[in-house]
Amino acid sequence: MWKQLKGRYWVDTWVLWINASFWKARKWWYEKKHKKAEEIWKALMQNPKYHWTLWPFSLKGRYYRLAEGPWLDEGGLIWLRAFLRGDRFPASWLSRLRSGKVGIDIGAHRGYWTLTYSKNFPRDVEVFLLEPDQENYFHLLRNLALNQASYAIPLRMAAWEVPCRLSLKGTKMLTAHSSFSYYAVEDENGEILATSIDQLVETFKPSTVDWMKIDTEGAEVAVLRGALKTLQRFKPTIWMEIHDTKEAVSALLKESGYEVKDFILTTPNEGPYKEVGYLWAEPS
Repeated sequence: MWKQLKGRYWVDTWVLWINASFWKARKWWYEKKHKKAEEIWKALMQNPKYHWTLWPFSLKGRYYRLAEGPWLDEGGLIWLRAFLRGDRFPASWLSRLRSGKVGIDIGAHRGYWTLTYSKNFPRDVEVFLLEPDQENYFHLLRNLALNQASYAIPLRMAAWEVPCRLSLKGTKMLTAHSSFSYYAVEDENGEILATSIDQLVETFKPSTVDWMKIDTEGAEVAVLRGALKTLQRFKPTIWMEIHDTKEAVSALLKESGYEVKDFILTTPNEGPYKEVGYLWAEPS
């Protein structure tokens, strides 16, 4: 992947290569000392300030692209390494994007998913992107603007079972990238504006909803409950990240007339969840 990455300016590419060289040297050293991948990663992250996005130069504020892909900030490089392996969103899952006119990206983070797969969108697509975190939303707007994503409708809000104001509790993962956090809902009386997908559709009145991508760090059941009318009316394709909610999500999808087409399960090294999975569902 490194050889295909290009910085927005030559100095950005130069800095990335220097950081990657130092990181590879450190990784090689710890591979000699440890046998298991988990031990190697923990050793590398004992001092997060030496992460390859931060040392010896900070990549914050720099933008990169892979081949002819979108421009992404430094967090997007971490995302690319994880998601473009093809084992989380295989190509067969994404076939509906080519004909889908309206999509909803729930838990859009900094827009990496939508921007990366936008090459599959038809010309007149519209995408609603929901992201409640203030820092992530700021970077989402910058990434969308840099890529001239005129199809995007970014909204700083969370998705929930009903419209309300949520209080979200963040828990940092073992990573140098500060925006990678798990969030849990503490109560329904907070400062974060939330809506249901059904209310969103009722407000904006899109002509259709062809797909929904859901990555809400454990709130996927509540999100689905707030989208039942939309699922029944438009029958969108669903791609979803699961956080210890496989049984509950599968049952709710079955009740809504959906069939789980494929499911990929991983065991995360860090974070509060025992199982994280990726699910693809279509109407029966």
